[in-house]
Amino acid sequence: MDKNIKILIGALAILILLIAAYFAFFSNNIKTYDETHTGTIVVAKGNSFKISLNSNPTTGFQWTPEYDSNLIELVNTEYKADEPQLMGSGGKDIYEFKVIGSNTDTSIKFTYARPWESVPPINEKSFQINIK
Repeated sequence: MDKNIKILIGALAILILLIAAYFAFFSNNIKTYDETHTGTIVVAKGNSFKISLNSNPTTGFQWTPEYDSNLIELVNTEYKADEPQLMGSGGKDIYEFKVIGSNTDTSIKFTYARPWESVPPINEKSFQINIK
């Protein structure tokens, strides 16, 4: 095989790998919905989405999600403080879910309460999910 053809094939293979890596890295844009979202979240089986809710852990209140674990899996939770970070200021609780069911409707209900208190939550948010 000619040396130039080997170089061309090698360069082409590297180019294909770079294109595949680009799409693998950038095509996994996970959509984030916040508490102002209205309507239905439409998501396909195997895909993920995030829900972001205003929170202030210094008050003792926390969000608790309720959902059908046969259809949706909680993958990750994180807290992002507001900027600038001031003592007592709030931030956002971000919940990442992955859809494991298919072809159905479901919902996720969040309650915002202090876990040790026996009183109704001070806030509730519900999100309707349509799984394709």
